[in-house]
Amino acid sequence: MKLLFLRGLLLAGLVYSGILSACSVFLLKGKDHCVVGFNENWKTMPGMIVVNKRDTEKRNISWENLTTDQSKYDKEWTSRYGSVTFNLLGYDFPCYGVNEKGLFLVELYLEETTKVFNPAQPNMFWAQWIQYQLDNYKSVQEVVDHLNDGPNIDWWPNAAGSHFFLSDAKGNTATIALLNGKYKVLTDKDMPMPLLCNNQYKKDFDNAKKFDFLGGTEKFDFTGQGKWEDRYNRAYYMLKNYQYDKKPVDYAWNILNSIYAGEWQTVIDVKNMNLYFRSDLKKEIKTIDIRQLDFSKKASVKFLDIHTERLGKVNDGFQTLTLKKNDEYVEKGFPIGYDNKEFSTSGMFVKLKENITRFFTHILPE
Repeated sequence: MKLLFLRGLLLAGLVYSGILSACSVFLLKGKDHCVVGFNENWKTMPGMIVVNKRDTEKRNISWENLTTDQSKYDKEWTSRYGSVTFNLLGYDFPCYGVNEKGLFLVELYLEETTKVFNPAQPNMFWAQWIQYQLDNYKSVQEVVDHLNDGPNIDWWPNAAGSHFFLSDAKGNTATIALLNGKYKVLTDKDMPMPLLCNNQYKKDFDNAKKFDFLGGTEKFDFTGQGKWEDRYNRAYYMLKNYQYDKKPVDYAWNILNSIYAGEWQTVIDVKNMNLYFRSDLKKEIKTIDIRQLDFSKKASVKFLDIHTERLGKVNDGFQTLTLKKNDEYVEKGFPIGYDNKEFSTSGMFVKLKENITRFFTHILPE
């Protein structure tokens, strides 16, 4: 059993560019537990954790809106739910997050991704598309039901794109891929284990079925490494062999560290609405009690640096997010996210920063 807690030695890749990444997400669920675990594997990144409030008026922002003088927008909404998100690119552009109703959503790089385009719907930058779902829906089923009447996803200009994993407070899960111009959705009945890496779900699952722990003929070696699929196989093995011990959060951390510890690591106890996180620069685990956060309209948008020096429960460490502070994260985050050396010194980046400041003047104070 000691092998269950060995850390893998897989190479981490890139998440946002077209280069292979090594992210992993799962839901450890049972009668008495519902725990999300996520590894963001790429490289050391700046970032902030944002408390997004409800009853906030927003507009769709496309890549064209971000990088040109084109300011026309086609969709407005008012956020129904507050959320906690992990943002590399500044306000309203998360990589992943969970809302106050327990809906969790994350993107993971998928090379085969294509664009799904509905001419009747506006374009929306992929990171804001994540926030849009958290703002508007409380369950996996609601997200799936509104895919085709929702915004089109704008990817990075130089990247294939991603697929998504989502779960909710009742333990429902789904994956959403964009393949051959259509959304391909797998729900609980299609996924024997709620687990996703950077291959299409069926490819990883079919590969795992050859091992003895799933009835196959090949003996599973937990220490195996070097193949991209090894992350999925190790995680599946550990999820399958969990015996409830009233410590599912600890076990979720063991899984994350055994398959390959991410630069950002997050565990969410959905039943108790406690969020745990750490980064590669600050390895101590911190806790956020989501139920004690103020998501009301009168509240200010709050943030906490993901590499915070604080320890333990960090609810009191959140500060008001201003336009100036948001600009700092935009300045640091977008060149890394775009993964384009020329971008950070380009006129396009200057325009992007100007546009973002203008887009959020009605939400964030100076």
